[in-house]
Amino acid sequence: LPDLLNAMRAAQVHQALSICCTMEEFPEVLLMAEQHDSVWASVGVHPDSEDVHEPSVEELVAKADHPKVLAIGETGLDYYRLNGRSMAEMEWQRERFRVHIRAAKACGKPLIVHTRSSAADTLAILKEEGAETVGGVFHCFTEDQAVAAAAVDLGFHISFSGILTFKNAEDLRAVA
Repeated sequence: LPDLLNAMRAAQVHQALSICCTMEEFPEVLLMAEQHDSVWASVGVHPDSEDVHEPSVEELVAKADHPKVLAIGETGLDYYRLNGRSMAEMEWQRERFRVHIRAAKACGKPLIVHTRSSAADTLAILKEEGAETVGGVFHCFTEDQAVAAAAVDLGFHISFSGILTFKNAEDLRAVA
């Protein structure tokens, strides 16, 4: 971590957000934010995380009350690896996503949204839950122009990762 923070400073990066992916790791994510002025935290459970503690709206809101917690997430939907499951069997992800959206609305903090092979459901749930009131970011975006436009229309930002540099990412570069 000291080397990473030094590299950030050398690159003139002044702030970083440490993304929480499970409630079990939240204490460590928060401690890092508390110990470093340039680091902030989020609280949430990544859609790929299974067999982990499922937070309630109230628990997420309570953790988000900390001044170093800036956002709810990472949250969202990921249907890329169904592992033999049907879409109906992914209801646990959809319910988790709804809990995170409700928590974001309750505390007024933005969402960090992950969507992979699930854009239609992701957008539908964001609309159904009224997530446009808090907005946020679709991070590590890999979807098409229509999904990007729909996310922006809902008040979300789009972030792109190093995937943009892949040789086969021409379509994604066009979206960017």
